[in-house]
Amino acid sequence: MTAGYPTQDPASSYATLQKCLPTYLLIDVSGSMQPHQAALNQTLRKLHRALADSPRVSEFAHMSIVAFSTQPWVVLEMVDMEYVPAMPEVMCDGATNYGPAFALVRQRIDTDLPALRAQGKAVMRPCVFLLTDGAPTDSGWEAAFGALVDRNWNRRPHVITYGFGAASEHVLARVATKAAFLADGSAAQDEALAQAINSLLNTMVASARAEEMQIPTSAPGYRSIPVEYVD
Repeated sequence: MTAGYPTQDPASSYATLQKCLPTYLLIDVSGSMQPHQAALNQTLRKLHRALADSPRVSEFAHMSIVAFSTQPWVVLEMVDMEYVPAMPEVMCDGATNYGPAFALVRQRIDTDLPALRAQGKAVMRPCVFLLTDGAPTDSGWEAAFGALVDRNWNRRPHVITYGFGAASEHVLARVATKAAFLADGSAAQDEALAQAINSLLNTMVASARAEEMQIPTSAPGYRSIPVEYVD
């Protein structure tokens, strides 16, 4: 201890910081999503408006959007949605390659979490919401997924999956670490997509209220399926 200056308990200091849940929306924009491109962009705009109008939620659950098809790309870098003037639009085309998408999310986590801490936030374990309408078209994607959820990596995220259209129940269950949902067929695909985004939004609202991650146990229009990966 330096003379004349009391030390501060690091745990006490951490407890006074603004909590932040880094949230990643990993969304399939492959060619099979082309008929639903307008609905997807409309749904993303609604998500943006809902978060921008809820400062408490958007401040707690900072969000990044990553789209993937043949290759993945960052649609929106990690941000408080209150400060995003408009949601970028996405185009749907290409294959459904999971491996590069998981690898990019892992890279972004390694970039985003230190940046959030540098802003003086108490950063929680991140969460990835995967939305897909099909099965992976690349071989060997499991290695990239394994790296993303590696128990020896302390930044590994929770993963929650939503599948509709021709999504594979087996893959959804295999990729999820906390919860997996498959559309029950009661709604058209455009509506199923909107229902998945609404479930994500409700999860973020509940988590902000609790100031900790709340895992969804159900989603309207979807049935829950058992996860294979146990975190």
